[in-house]
Amino acid sequence: MIEKRKLLIATSNEGKLEEIKQFLDTLPFELIGLQDLKENIPEPEETELTVEGNAILKAKYYGEKTGIMSLADDGGLFVDALDGWPGVKSARIADIDENRTKTVLDKMNNIENRKASFIVGLALYDPDKKTVFVTEGETRGTILKEVFVGGTNNYGFNPIFFVDDMKKVYAEMSLQEKNSVSHRGKALNKIKHYLQNQYRARDIVVPISLVIKDGKILSNLRNDPHRPEYHKKWEFPGGGMEIGENMQENLIRETKEEAGYDIEIIKMLQYIHVEYQKDYNYQVYLVPYVCKIVGGDGVYSDAEVLEMEFFELDELLNKDLVGENKKLYTKLLPELKEVIKEYAL
Repeated sequence: MIEKRKLLIATSNEGKLEEIKQFLDTLPFELIGLQDLKENIPEPEETELTVEGNAILKAKYYGEKTGIMSLADDGGLFVDALDGWPGVKSARIADIDENRTKTVLDKMNNIENRKASFIVGLALYDPDKKTVFVTEGETRGTILKEVFVGGTNNYGFNPIFFVDDMKKVYAEMSLQEKNSVSHRGKALNKIKHYLQNQYRARDIVVPISLVIKDGKILSNLRNDPHRPEYHKKWEFPGGGMEIGENMQENLIRETKEEAGYDIEIIKMLQYIHVEYQKDYNYQVYLVPYVCKIVGGDGVYSDAEVLEMEFFELDELLNKDLVGENKKLYTKLLPELKEVIKEYAL
């Protein structure tokens, strides 16, 4: 296979790095952080007056220094009762996270209106094309009166920012939950689609894995909250082809990533379904392969999958399937039943 293009996530914050990596993990890029660079590049001075301006400044700085396509962010906590303070200066009001949250809570002592927004600007800079793509995301919430103790995302202002819709503090959310509602998740979704449209083929071949076990077929409940028409709908394991990858390699890799199983490919079925994605201007060729499990632990990717289940063949027809998967499945089902019988799957 051809080596993947590198995408530098230009942040020194480990929490942010993990969030962004999980969100963009399905893209055909090698995601690297600043710690993966051979040289230690000093951080630039953030001199702009907006989060978007500072994001652009940092993305261009690291992109030009390294020659690698770079993604940078700048964000802030904007408190209504404090006229948007600390805003773009959020990271500079104290030396460490604990002192930053304390400074905000001290400022808000005895203030009843505790509404605030997390706002982020994200900039993607391609040093080869000299192009910049910028997005913004915002999430409304409430500032707590004291620090939430615990959780796995307890960096920055996360321990004091309560998201009313989720009835949770940022700090106590899983990465999956946080990426589905956060300001950064909203901005990253636009970045993700930009990268897919600009750096992935418009005509996409998607081998799909019809994994059979004891006569039943595997299906995944999709995790895609930023595309409501696809979210919480059933689909077969599979994904877009990467450069230099053949269909069999793709099928084995995608099934392992999404379903946690090692598979043996039994047979490609005759029916290939073509689906046009009007909103994103590409055409998808769904190529079905019958497969069986030969290993793996069945631990699926929670970045893409909410649930995984084996269904009776006809039972799956009654489920809410992604896109045109139901048309595909209805067409191929008679041949699939013959293959299962022929190979005693």
